[in-house]
Amino acid sequence: MNHRPRCPLHFQTLPPLTRKRRRFRPFVVLATVATVLVVVAIVAGIAAWRLTWLEPAWWPQDVVANEQTEALADRVEFRIAEEVHKVRPDADPWRLRVRDDHVNAWLTSRLPEWLAHSENVQWPSQLGTPRVRFGEGGVSIGLSFDDHGRRRYVVADLEPQIVDGRLSLALNGVTLGRLWIPGASIQTLIEHYSDVVPEGFIEDPAVRRVLDLLVKEQRFEPSFDLADGRNVRLIDVVVGNGELIGIYETLQARPSPPTSPD
Repeated sequence: MNHRPRCPLHFQTLPPLTRKRRRFRPFVVLATVATVLVVVAIVAGIAAWRLTWLEPAWWPQDVVANEQTEALADRVEFRIAEEVHKVRPDADPWRLRVRDDHVNAWLTSRLPEWLAHSENVQWPSQLGTPRVRFGEGGVSIGLSFDDHGRRRYVVADLEPQIVDGRLSLALNGVTLGRLWIPGASIQTLIEHYSDVVPEGFIEDPAVRRVLDLLVKEQRFEPSFDLADGRNVRLIDVVVGNGELIGIYETLQARPSPPTSPD
């Protein structure tokens, strides 16, 4: 009877290769996951950086300084002045509806002159004309600036509301290009990305004054006096669908107390 010689490399004497391979599999998986995460982070960072260079999707393209824009700005001013000066019952609420394209026409035609006359502020040459959008529940105010021949955009998302009888502009977030950053201020954002803006941009006093005037969180007295002594007060604000509706009341002039004779 023939017997086969036993192989010196019997399978029972082989090292447990399969067990070693299993031991290394978790490390391979972890390394693969880490690599994927790094790649995703790099791609996301590049995508986010590209978003900062893009013009906001809502940025109006058809607002330019020409005769049509000038005529529209004139009509906007006339209509607002007409509504404000109407004779109305005392403390009877009334509404004034303004569209964002009308506001943008006024900003293009009137803002630098108005700032110079009313606020003693010269519009900085580094800044483009502001643009506004009246979205659902808030107002977006956008500024553009020149960065070595290319335009950059920053947008503040504000929520106007009447708080304790004063007009409050709560800052909900800021967008750089198309990258939204919640809870940041425009000035803080620009300072954080100081390598993005032109050299000396933030230090320019005129730029700082305009930024503070347009986007700094603050509260305003929402009333003004007319030439005949009446007072117009804003009592509520509704924003949405490209419109801002201000609800006002006009208070009659109160007679001055009699002066006592000397």
